[in-house]
Amino acid sequence: MEKVIVYTSSTCPHCKTAKKFLEQKKYEFIEKNVQTDPGASAELQALGAQGVPTFKIGEQVIVGFSPSAIEKALASKVMSCPSCQKKLAVPRGKGKIKITCPHCSHKFETES
Repeated sequence: MEKVIVYTSSTCPHCKTAKKFLEQKKYEFIEKNVQTDPGASAELQALGAQGVPTFKIGEQVIVGFSPSAIEKALASKVMSCPSCQKKLAVPRGKGKIKITCPHCSHKFETES
């Protein structure tokens, strides 16, 4: 499972809801409070996000609390097409799969 980092603030009610969701689903996560940790605030800005909660799951960034987006990100991994280098989300745990890049139509196999 991908590492989940959640950027929060102390006063954000959506952050509390998001953390409760992660705990109920038993997803391990690292909380970084942007109000109390200047380094976390800088990381959040480097991701191009301005609001909390923001989730970093592998290479994927989700701004705002969306349970379906979080579960989708945890069920997939991001990889680059070997031909055009565009980022693709591919399912995890399916063994060897065939992929057709939606950007350049290159066909290739990968381990999921």
